[in-house]
Amino acid sequence: MKRFNRKLRFRHIILGILALLMFAAFSFEIQGGTMPKMEITLNGIANGGTVSLMEIVPIYAGFVSIVTTQGESAEVVLNRLADEVCGSDLFNWGRPLKPRPQFVKVTGNTLTLPSVGFRYCFSGTDKGFAIPKPMLSVSGTYDAEKQQVSLYWIIPGEQYDTIISGPEALSPHATNCVYEVKPSERRIFSAPWVIGKRGEAYSPPAGVAISTNAQEELDTFPFYMGIAPNWSSWSEGTNAAAFNCEQGIKPDVDMRVRGDSWDKPFYQILKTTKAGVQGGVWRRFLGLKPGHTYKVEVRLNTLQMDACTNEWAFSFHAAYDYPSGQGLTTNQLAGVAALPDGSKGPAAGRVVLYGPGVTTKGQWEKRSTDKAGPGLEIKNITLPEKVTSITVWLRHSGANSTGVGMDWIRLEDVTGSR
Repeated sequence: MKRFNRKLRFRHIILGILALLMFAAFSFEIQGGTMPKMEITLNGIANGGTVSLMEIVPIYAGFVSIVTTQGESAEVVLNRLADEVCGSDLFNWGRPLKPRPQFVKVTGNTLTLPSVGFRYCFSGTDKGFAIPKPMLSVSGTYDAEKQQVSLYWIIPGEQYDTIISGPEALSPHATNCVYEVKPSERRIFSAPWVIGKRGEAYSPPAGVAISTNAQEELDTFPFYMGIAPNWSSWSEGTNAAAFNCEQGIKPDVDMRVRGDSWDKPFYQILKTTKAGVQGGVWRRFLGLKPGHTYKVEVRLNTLQMDACTNEWAFSFHAAYDYPSGQGLTTNQLAGVAALPDGSKGPAAGRVVLYGPGVTTKGQWEKRSTDKAGPGLEIKNITLPEKVTSITVWLRHSGANSTGVGMDWIRLEDVTGSR
């Protein structure tokens, strides 16, 4: 169920004004014949899956997706995407562009699109195309006194020519950056993203929305290989193939509305198909302050698991990392090895636990480290000396699972709060 309030309505008004301004500039350039263009390439042959094309903008990103067939050429896939793009009202062009206009064209493995001050990239699950992997665990803070945004991220073992963060082009090995943000620009640039570029191909973006004392995931970007931006998968057991990550799409979300956590169209699905296997997804929040206390909030859904008659479990966990900066291992995520604070077992670091008889009944339910609920074993997390990061993770197990979901997470610095 959506929640509307004055702040949210104002945010949507601002987003609408931005979209109208972009559309006005776009229409003017069409009529004046000076349309700026951008070329984006897709290399490879379809293996079967999905391919998504999206705008890279901090808010209100447009996107389309198609299902591919094994053996389709890049040219065929791009032509299908071009038709979808021109028929969509999600892109920041203000309206569909049917029939396909002259400035949207496909030449071999290259797609030419209008460039209204932003870039495009591909994502999806089709492994036949050479789409660079996205950055992981993008985290950020805003210093109101210095009027600076600091970003941190993890490079996913991918070779890039350059890394781009907001307005900055960085070294291919960069893992952080700082840039100035004026108070008047904070609403526009409060959700910065990080992407990698290899050749003419851009990775899917990963970002985080930043306020003075909190950060949260509000992105609307299609998932890469079934995993939400910023997150990585993990699994433990004798048959890793029995654990799957998928992208879910909410049926009741207006795809043209962006800017609030309830407007996110995509959510993470976890499934296990055999007993004795458990897995999930994890991310880290980086660049935190030792000695500070952090609250973690997450929104979960057990979806259709009320109908499951087998034993199953779905839990969310959080724990601080090591002073060395090292994150957690798979054995620690699985509850087999002790966490840095010494706790061990299925309940270590646990914020919530669902299972047979204890579910969300198909609704999205917010849980946090400061509010009692089923399975809560920890409180808000205070970082020890020299520790600057927190790992959060989901864990799911059960034979023939129909899937459990997560759609949002937020980390807030509550140091000094009562």
